[in-house]
Amino acid sequence: MGILSDFEDRVASGIEGLFAGAFRSPVQPVELATALGKAMDDGRAVGVGRVYAPLAYTVALSRDDNDKLSAFESTLAGELVTYLADHAREQNYELSGRPSVSFTVHSDLRLGRFRVSAALASPAAAPVPTPHASAYPPVNPADAHPATGTGDLATVTLEGVEHDVALRGDQVVVGRLSDCQIPLTDTNASRRHAAFMRLEDGWAIEDLGSTNGTRLNGSPVTRARLHDGDVVEVGLSRLVFHEPPRG
Repeated sequence: MGILSDFEDRVASGIEGLFAGAFRSPVQPVELATALGKAMDDGRAVGVGRVYAPLAYTVALSRDDNDKLSAFESTLAGELVTYLADHAREQNYELSGRPSVSFTVHSDLRLGRFRVSAALASPAAAPVPTPHASAYPPVNPADAHPATGTGDLATVTLEGVEHDVALRGDQVVVGRLSDCQIPLTDTNASRRHAAFMRLEDGWAIEDLGSTNGTRLNGSPVTRARLHDGDVVEVGLSRLVFHEPPRG
């Protein structure tokens, strides 16, 4: 019940907080989350040494329910996506991308009734994009530490980039915009998704109000102090933080 409780808490502080008094549909978010989790379980496919989970989910509603939910449909979809990603992680399912949740209207459904469906692959789904290494200049040789070549700089390891990326300045922004210090081609990342923030004694990661959120070692995070080896997830991209070498 852990991730379902977390989902309820996020909905209570998010949807109900933003749209207090407007959530009048008999279809409740926790019912949708439970049904989508079951659809993921039912739709899983067993591969060689792995269990693959569906990526594309559709929630069919009555016209009346859809009208009542339309004001915060995108917010609810985002929370349901987070729940499904958490459910897949808890069940050790393999995901080839971030799940998607869409809403549709079925005329045969009455108020308070809904149906969910799941597809193993989404037409829009694609592998995690590989960034261009040229966008990330290597550590300046003048800064290099004789043993590691990384100098006294904190760095991050980013999939698809051959060398570690040095963290310089007081803030290093990660996102889809080309002027971010760490630009991503990951469509699941926001334009300015998160930032590495320099502290007096190290670095922290801070979410910049992204659509899909930022995770630290698998858990959602708003701002947190980083330690050597921490894994930051931005969209489908994973960045491993490394403290400067000591000695």
